Amino acid sequence: MTTPNIKTAVPRRRYEIDNFSVVVLGDIESKDPVNYKYIMAFVDVSESEPLMYITSEENPPNQREHGRYRVRILYGNDERDMGSDEFPGDLEQFTEYGMQLASRLLQLTEEAPIRLM
Repeated sequence: MTTPNIKTAVPRRRYEIDNFSVVVLGDIESKDPVNYKYIMAFVDVSESEPLMYITSEENPPNQREHGRYRVRILYGNDERDMGSDEFPGDLEQFTEYGMQLASRLLQLTEEAPIRLM
């Protein structure tokens, strides 16, 4: 699985949804060529490593015609670009959108996320 190469990060939010623990990271320092604004990591409670990541990444200046940030999903060997906009730079809006994406992908339609932090 493609995973973000995180050197340091600060947890901004924590949630539980179904069998998943979710952490939203900010202030991310990474060795990757992209500048992460936020990363959501979804960990199945029976596992130690995240099953899926949803990232908010800063677009290069020449790719900002549709927005400053793009959202990507890293899930197994699948990597999907979900498009660019301004809202992924806002913690609340990014978190809400990420939870909606995860609910569809992980089939958690009956579950509501519980905020822990």
